[in-house]
Amino acid sequence: MIQRISLLLLAGLLVWLAAGCSPGGGAGASAAGPGAKYHCPMHPTYVSDRLGDCPICGMRLVPIKQGGETARDTAARGDAGPEVPGRTAIMVPADKRQLIGLTTSVVEERPFRRTLRTTGAIEHGETRWAKVAPRFGGWVRTLYVNATGQPVRQGEPMFSVYSPELFQAQTEYLLAWKNHQRLAGSPPAERQAAWGLVQSARRRLELLELDEAEIKALEQREAPADEVLIRAPFSGHVVTRNAAAGQAFAAGETLYEIADLDHLWVRATLSESEMPEVKVGQDAALVFPQLGGKTVASRVSFIYPHIDPASRRGAVRLELENPGQVLRPDMWAQVEIGIDPGPLLAVPASALIDTGTRHVAFVDRADGHLEPREVKVGARTEDLVQVLEGLKAGERVVTRALFLIDSESQLKAALAGLGAAGEHSH
Repeated sequence: MIQRISLLLLAGLLVWLAAGCSPGGGAGASAAGPGAKYHCPMHPTYVSDRLGDCPICGMRLVPIKQGGETARDTAARGDAGPEVPGRTAIMVPADKRQLIGLTTSVVEERPFRRTLRTTGAIEHGETRWAKVAPRFGGWVRTLYVNATGQPVRQGEPMFSVYSPELFQAQTEYLLAWKNHQRLAGSPPAERQAAWGLVQSARRRLELLELDEAEIKALEQREAPADEVLIRAPFSGHVVTRNAAAGQAFAAGETLYEIADLDHLWVRATLSESEMPEVKVGQDAALVFPQLGGKTVASRVSFIYPHIDPASRRGAVRLELENPGQVLRPDMWAQVEIGIDPGPLLAVPASALIDTGTRHVAFVDRADGHLEPREVKVGARTEDLVQVLEGLKAGERVVTRALFLIDSESQLKAALAGLGAAGEHSH
């Protein structure tokens, strides 16, 4: 009896095997239908027309889903873009896209106005800085400005001096001038010669920096002055004072330095990569947090030609008016320079993965595949990145769930590499 049951079971097994069924594979074969292809889940590059086991790892082959595609099919089709090392195109069905929240954005020209932010320090304008250095030697007699930082106005007396050289020049001028006056009724030739001596003596006084009012006073007084006033060349404040009452000085010695506070400069520093984007005339704003956020409009007036070798930063100059003299030299300012190159081909910053050596984006192709592309980028804003190479206008790139897509692409590329090595060995 037992032998008869065993024979019946053996016969049934033989019939089932003859029908082409195998454990776990009959249902898959019937579901796949005629012309179906099968691949290994662990080695997607191995594709077979028949159901069976993977010759690489021995795992059971599974049907390729409708619309699916392997790395081998992609390479055979030949319409993929340049390969990105370590990544491969992947197929993500619509239901899976919705599940992971995948979104895309169009590669297109976008407004690219942005702001470069840095810091700067206020300094005196070099064009409004003067040294008071008499062109003659002498002694300081009386000081009218005797403190560093003291404000002065243009034309105000700063100090008086006695100078033998200046005294002699005044005497020579008076002699020439009086001689010309005495020859009022003389022949024109004599008067012309006398007038030439007057002009020569007058020119000497002008070169010694006596102004027109002082020369007129000399003519009215008809006697040289023992003391001559030295006046402020323009309005500002005293930066340096080297003069003292009774002090002897030589010709050309600096006794005072004066700087203007109504017109100041701001020197701002930028990185080497930012320097090419700045042009003379660009609008800028200067913000002073220490003054309650006071903002002053300005422009880039000069770009310094050198880079600091220690900090690797360049500098630009901005100018500003300071009518109330609230701003002071050496104060810090936040500098905002507007950059507007016009519309540029760009993508959202969230569409790019920075690997450290390259930037990678995933392009949504018309056949449903997400293809990795290496992208060369340019300027940046807070939200956008300029595209120089790698993407074309009108293409769509993944902007959300990008790291999930990138991880799956790297995984499949790695498995494909293992599969190719296994096939070669087999």
